[in-house]
Amino acid sequence: MMNQSQLKRFPQFWLFVFSIFFSSSLTAQIISVSPVFPSQDDTVTVIYDATQGSGGLVGVSPVHMHTGVITNLSTSPSDWKYVQTQWGTSDGLMEDIGNNKHRVKIHIKSYYGIPNGETVEKLAFVFRSQDGSQEGKTSSNGDIFYDVFDGSSYQAALLTPEVTQVLQPGDTLRIKGATSTVSTINFYLDDSLLTTTNGKELVHKVVPASGDYWLRMTANDGTNSREDSIFVLVASPTQDEDPPAGTEPGITYLTQDSLRLALYAPGKASVYMIGDLNDWKPMSAFQMKRSLDGSTFWMDLGGLTPGAEYAYQYLVDGDLFIADPYTEKVLDPWNDGFISNSVYPNLQPYPAKAQDIVSVLQPGKTPYVWQTNSWDRPAPGELVIYELLVRDFVAAHDYKTVIDSLDYLQNLGVNAIELMPIMEFEGNSSWGYNVSYFFAVDKYYGTENDLRAFIDSCHARGIVVILDMVLNHAFGQNSMVRLYWDKANNRPDPSSPWFNPIAKHPFNVGYDFNHESQATKYFSDRVLAHWLTEYRFDGFRMDLSKGFTQVNSLNNEALWNSFDNSRVNLLQRMFNQMRTVDSSAYFILEHLGGNTEETVLAQAGMMLWSKMTDPYNEATMGYHDNNKSNLDWTYFKTRGWTVPHNIAYMESHDEQRLMYKNEMFGNSSGTYDVRDVATGLARNEMAATFFFAIPGPKLMWQFGELGYEVDINFNGRTGEKPIKWNYFQEDARRRLYEVYAALIKLRQEHAVFQTDDVTLDVAGKVKTMQLKDSTMNVAIIGNFDVTTNSGVPGFAHTGMWYDFFSGDSVDVTDIAASVILDAGEYHLYTDVRLNTPPVNVSIDDELDYFALKLYPNPSQGQLWLSLDLMEAGELTIEVLDQTGRQLGNLMPSAWQAAGPHQWDLGRAMRGLELAPATYWVRLRQGNRVSVKPLLWLGE
Repeated sequence: MMNQSQLKRFPQFWLFVFSIFFSSSLTAQIISVSPVFPSQDDTVTVIYDATQGSGGLVGVSPVHMHTGVITNLSTSPSDWKYVQTQWGTSDGLMEDIGNNKHRVKIHIKSYYGIPNGETVEKLAFVFRSQDGSQEGKTSSNGDIFYDVFDGSSYQAALLTPEVTQVLQPGDTLRIKGATSTVSTINFYLDDSLLTTTNGKELVHKVVPASGDYWLRMTANDGTNSREDSIFVLVASPTQDEDPPAGTEPGITYLTQDSLRLALYAPGKASVYMIGDLNDWKPMSAFQMKRSLDGSTFWMDLGGLTPGAEYAYQYLVDGDLFIADPYTEKVLDPWNDGFISNSVYPNLQPYPAKAQDIVSVLQPGKTPYVWQTNSWDRPAPGELVIYELLVRDFVAAHDYKTVIDSLDYLQNLGVNAIELMPIMEFEGNSSWGYNVSYFFAVDKYYGTENDLRAFIDSCHARGIVVILDMVLNHAFGQNSMVRLYWDKANNRPDPSSPWFNPIAKHPFNVGYDFNHESQATKYFSDRVLAHWLTEYRFDGFRMDLSKGFTQVNSLNNEALWNSFDNSRVNLLQRMFNQMRTVDSSAYFILEHLGGNTEETVLAQAGMMLWSKMTDPYNEATMGYHDNNKSNLDWTYFKTRGWTVPHNIAYMESHDEQRLMYKNEMFGNSSGTYDVRDVATGLARNEMAATFFFAIPGPKLMWQFGELGYEVDINFNGRTGEKPIKWNYFQEDARRRLYEVYAALIKLRQEHAVFQTDDVTLDVAGKVKTMQLKDSTMNVAIIGNFDVTTNSGVPGFAHTGMWYDFFSGDSVDVTDIAASVILDAGEYHLYTDVRLNTPPVNVSIDDELDYFALKLYPNPSQGQLWLSLDLMEAGELTIEVLDQTGRQLGNLMPSAWQAAGPHQWDLGRAMRGLELAPATYWVRLRQGNRVSVKPLLWLGE
């Protein structure tokens, strides 16, 4: 085991702190620039060698440069200034000079348009084909930079080899150095002089033996002197030795100050650990051993400081720098600089000598102390899930602020939160499906302990937390993708243990996992176990689970939608393995496949997303032709399932918002217009009633409970959306939230909403449903049309029924009788009197307008009516039977002033000589109509 004291064998890397490293600046093997030390006032010739670096443009002609500059005002290497070329156009055309080399000549200051007072520090390049589909970058797929100098100062540098050069025994080391004026130039290998000359350039070749060397250049023009150095390793053969039993890929912490590193990389010749421990140089002492089967490279490290963070990478086969695929934290040179200290305090700075993304290890880390160690998970059929994207839920985009918002979610009544992907993804602002490191928490949302604290707080409130897991694909920064990369075709190599070179299905994004591969199976199992054990997630929503197959349906969508037994078996295996780690964890599939296959998966214990957006939105908009608003697929038994494993949703992150389509495309008739915000919100109340009342698990998308209506394509489909917490202060939107809350509480408190005795008639304009069990019966009716209609609620028996939202009682004398419903009117009746929910909710929007009251109700000979007119107008008060037939007027039509009114209507009611029954009192004022039930007991 190597410890820190052994590093004293390599004192030279501490001594050469003055060395100038040009690994990303004078990248002479990829580009050459003349003059070698340009100032921003110079005209320079740039030659790009397509065979070097990533090699992505070998054989491509013409080549175009995409270029800008890094100036003294740039905030990071990705903050290019004054970019003069447009991606995918004919801009930046270079001259093809043969042998895969391409040339361009520019005057730096004038070409880039550098204003006075700003200083160019580096030229920045990415080379590309004209359409941008192929590109040339560094060997680690990074941008190419070249230093720009102060033209008045003396310069000297080693141009080749590149920094961290790794040679094999017998390789020739070609050395080239240059100065800005004629100088005495010397090359040394460690302290041994190799050669000397007097001039502006020196080239030399040497074949060193195996070992670690410092290649040094000294230069002196009689007045000025400079020294540059590059560390060179001449590799020794990799030592083959099996790791100790039980060693797994990733980091195994052995003690508070020691650990074992292991990298699964079959077919590779050598791997070096580089990082903070060895000044980012591939030293012999950090060459990893290789298992006897050639699959795994490993090494032990000791003498580390407990609690300290160390950045590190793997250098594979001398030219590929990758982070540990199993790392739990990465440092990103392009994105970390935009993460504020308030979100991620004291983030370790990116190491200056590194390149590309690096991983972090931390021995002796203080463990998180969980506050909630016991919590209950709702049964699958009882789940009410709130899908949440941290970025678009709170402006601070951090877990700490989401914790502060848990009262809002708890009051809503949800018992589960589903987080969109929070594993390390490319960039900062994202939906999270472009995953790069599957074991690391993306720092844009906070620290790993902030995430634990969020989950801890949810569990304390009885809310489980489900993680949206992406195992269909990975993106290009992922180390496993890069380990086996086909440069010529710009895709994973066929030798990859994990990835298909070409995706097997038509809806893939990123790079498609080969789910039949044992390496992928092992990796996937490790990922799921990690998040269950380290963070106490309660389960997963498996993104694009339909892609977990090797059946090639890429150009055959019918095959993609067919029953796939291999896919079923792969998912069953993964589910079974997850359940060995956590026997009750949820396993939810975004399958959206055929019912036959989904039935098999559901019966096996898995749950499935059940998209109901289209029928619910057609219903809220008021369109019903061709069965388009049929809601019956919400109910799992309609699908022929015996288990409530379909997670129905009206909205999700992937669907257009109900209110957006209400306001843009809603139906209308006369003055009734779904596009009116208040009307659209009221119709969403009705939809919610027919959603939450149907037995089975439910999912809602964040802010759907407030009628969020921003177009999903605003700022690009996956772009940031406005966060409108102010909606909670708007009466109509607050009312929708309270309806959601009342319905969620109702289903959680009463067993009838988990009953097997359900009758649905939800295909037409007037929709009804009935639920029955030994504790209570429920009848629900709603008019989803834009005109008045009648329908039969389907009461289970005669007698007293109670309107849940208004608290009114109804004496049902004929269970086959129909009732008149205004457009958008709905009722939820129970045959057990329940507490009226503490919400200012009306059955239709006009009841709030009239503030109508009938009393006493039930009535025996006496009847008073009170209301408050918001404006003057002619008012008509009528009595209807349950079929909607008008029986008479209770008061002559007359002009009434605005303001409160009260009338004794008992005499008029008695005069109609009506038999005891339930009737409807209807008010009309202009285009406004409101209906109120009245139980008349006679005189």
